[in-house]
Amino acid sequence: MLDNHMKWSETAFYRATACLKYAALAVIAAIPTAGCAEDGGSGGVFEHLETDFIIIMILLSNTVLLFGFLIWLRQSRQTSSRQSKEIDTRNRHIHLLGDNLPNVTVFQFTRNSNGEFSFNYLSQGYEHILGIARDRVIQDARIAFDNIYEEDLPHLQAAYNQSTENLSVVDVEIRVLDVSGTLKWIRISAVPHQEKGAMVWDGFMQDVSAGKMMEGVLAEENLNFQNLFETINDFLLVCDMDGSLLHTNPSVGRRLKYSGEELASMALLDLYPRLLRDEVKQTLLLLADNETVLSNLPLQTNNGEQIPVDMNIFQGNWKNKRALFCVARDMTNSKKIEDALRESQRMLQLIMNTIPICVFWKDRDSVYLGCNQAFTKMCGLPSIEDVVGKTPFDVFDQESAAEIIEQDQQVITANEPLYNYLHAYTRTDGGTGWRESSKIPLHDEEGVVVGVLGIWRDVTDQKQAEERLKRTLEDMERFNQLMRGRERRTLELKAEVNELLKQQAQPIKYRTSSDTII
Repeated sequence: MLDNHMKWSETAFYRATACLKYAALAVIAAIPTAGCAEDGGSGGVFEHLETDFIIIMILLSNTVLLFGFLIWLRQSRQTSSRQSKEIDTRNRHIHLLGDNLPNVTVFQFTRNSNGEFSFNYLSQGYEHILGIARDRVIQDARIAFDNIYEEDLPHLQAAYNQSTENLSVVDVEIRVLDVSGTLKWIRISAVPHQEKGAMVWDGFMQDVSAGKMMEGVLAEENLNFQNLFETINDFLLVCDMDGSLLHTNPSVGRRLKYSGEELASMALLDLYPRLLRDEVKQTLLLLADNETVLSNLPLQTNNGEQIPVDMNIFQGNWKNKRALFCVARDMTNSKKIEDALRESQRMLQLIMNTIPICVFWKDRDSVYLGCNQAFTKMCGLPSIEDVVGKTPFDVFDQESAAEIIEQDQQVITANEPLYNYLHAYTRTDGGTGWRESSKIPLHDEEGVVVGVLGIWRDVTDQKQAEERLKRTLEDMERFNQLMRGRERRTLELKAEVNELLKQQAQPIKYRTSSDTII
């Protein structure tokens, strides 16, 4: 462009100089003729001087014009040179930027009148994205097309054909393979213009593989969420801020016995018994100050049956509008299990209350967590509630309590049971009683000791019987010793009589045996 401008300036300069030269010659030729015609050839000197002066003035003005034109031409050349340098600098900056943009390739692409494609420019980013040398692609543009997915080629060709016909911007995403065979997504954006009978596109190619992968992940997550939403057994409801139902999952219609058309025209309050709807409204008002509200009010089926549920209600966005999300779980089976567990616990408590042995259990700090009625009776307390939450110091005297806690800590620390430990206690009548206790450590699911389970058995009567038996045995032993002493003396007397009879030569009268003497 600058060469054309310089050529035009030189041509204009030569043409202007020729015009000035011809103009001067014409004036010079015309002046003498005019002078002769007017004065009949007189006053030649004066006229000659006038003619020379006019010629000099014309030549001088032509010289000034030529100098002015030369100055303008020089300035034009300097301006053109400066513009050329600026254009070159701008192109270098653009190329430098294109070579260093991450995941972006800047290009200029041409299609001539024969339909042949070629790259006029291709930035370094092409090598970074696909691992193919850009010089090879500039030399042979077919290399670029060889790496495009076959299914995407018609889409790309249609985009360039439409751009050629309408001079519209090309904006298309295609799949390509890099040199390692890895799939990548490329977005091509290019602006067309015509130049010397050919179509030229200036644009860029951007690696959008990461974004596509994220789109795939999000699409998969949305699909998984939709599948979860449709298949979960819990009730999932979405309603607007006025309470009208916007969406429900199949479990709602299936369990509450409503059709999809019926639910579409219903509000959240319609799913509750009429007598509970005011309470539901009060629950929803709590969302003004809380992110989440819990409700255990039962839902009502189409035929009037009530279903116990635990519902979590919170605010969110549904299709770019504020909405209420309700997640409810049918607690019917849980209620049955709770009732069965409660019945089992009641039966176990009944059994424990029936047996005559005291049963109790505590935590690691010797705080009572439960017991049976026999234990409360032995402690002189009216009910089990008067025991739970207390320590031995709240139930027994200081000395007994300290001994009980010491035993508890021994079992917990050693993680070993303690069986048949006998200890005395003071009865309500002031007498001394005896208890036999056994304690075992309680463990959690991980085997950590969390408390103590113990039983007490009052063995006062047994202890007293043992004491009486002991005293009886001692009396019998003393009597036996007395009787044995008498028997020994009797034998000794019989032996003396037999000895006297023997000395008198008389027959022995008594039979004795030392074997019987103890």
